[in-house]
Amino acid sequence: MKTVILAEKSSQAAAYASSFQKKATVAGNYVIQDSLFDGETVIVHASGHLLGLLQPEEYDPKWKKWSLDHLPIFPESYKYKIQYGKGKQMANIKQQLKEADRIIIATDSDREGENIARSIIRHAGAEKKEMKRLWINSLESNEIRRGFTELLDGEDTYPSYIEAQSREIADWLVGMNLSRLYTIALQKAGIKEGAFSVGRVQTPTLFMIYKRMKEITAFQEET
Repeated sequence: MKTVILAEKSSQAAAYASSFQKKATVAGNYVIQDSLFDGETVIVHASGHLLGLLQPEEYDPKWKKWSLDHLPIFPESYKYKIQYGKGKQMANIKQQLKEADRIIIATDSDREGENIARSIIRHAGAEKKEMKRLWINSLESNEIRRGFTELLDGEDTYPSYIEAQSREIADWLVGMNLSRLYTIALQKAGIKEGAFSVGRVQTPTLFMIYKRMKEITAFQEET
């Protein structure tokens, strides 16, 4: 039986490996021997998000041109590609996941950690493998070992992936559509300052900062 532990980053993978009885580095991965596991055990790691949503023009060439006639942009389905420079790393992880009998998701214990792991597993075509989830809040050795003895079932945290993916798509839709809409509208109004970025979180946050600065500027001292 082969177990593959998927970490989110190299430092996390190193902390896990240091908590086990024996470790060796082979082709950039940690090969583990420990009483916690039966059979071959390998730790692989990502470096944050290895996959990203396609750009509009990668769905349809007409979306390359910024035009009101082409808005709104709504792909029939949302597709991902390997981020620039991450192909070799992704190929290594994909190969290990395809060989695995069991996958332990050991990315950060939060929504984005779940998204990173599940996106990689989905891209590798390994979704039907036996899935477990490490859920810890510390990289102390005793906490790591406790977590690996109390693994959650993969289905327990799957909703976090759906939530994160929905957020990711919402960010994409707001950014791709409203950035183009406002840029075109402002250019027609005579403002030729290049592209204007609009974001689901970025724009309201920026307005809050602007509003607060206006309050500070208009502050009048009182006795």
